[in-house]
Amino acid sequence: MTFQKIIERTLRYFVAFFIFVYGAAKPLQFRNNNGFPNKLVSELSGMELMWSFFGYTQTLPIIIGALQVTGALFLLFHRTKIIGTLLLIPIMLNIVLFDIFYQVKTGATVNAIVFLAILFILLFFEKDRMLSALKIINQKKEKDPKRILLFTICAILAAMLFFIYTYLQKIM
Repeated sequence: MTFQKIIERTLRYFVAFFIFVYGAAKPLQFRNNNGFPNKLVSELSGMELMWSFFGYTQTLPIIIGALQVTGALFLLFHRTKIIGTLLLIPIMLNIVLFDIFYQVKTGATVNAIVFLAILFILLFFEKDRMLSALKIINQKKEKDPKRILLFTICAILAAMLFFIYTYLQKIM
């Protein structure tokens, strides 16, 4: 076993554990507006405003938590680690942005940044597999002689759908 494999696996397990715990606790984290319901919106700090927003419904925190738990479980296995990483990066990026722009406590923000950085490191360890997948996806195909006709038909149909959809929204 190489040193890189040990580091990669250790980082995967480390970040999977923390994100699993945070994801599993997500429904409890934002319940009942966390004691802020009697304040005016203008009186809330950024963090209190965010907590109140996420605490308004239990469904969104449950969905976010379920996605975090799922991604964390995917990180545990070699065959699904890339899927877990790709699932967790946008979630953790959102958490980092919310933490920064709503002035969440420094410790939580630092944790989110560290976990996001580790996810990018894990993706870097898989750069060869990712590049192979991109090459397969971007393989050149034979040019369809009717591609311009197909593009024109599809563009016209898409424009028609756009205008019909827009019209129906206005009359509803």
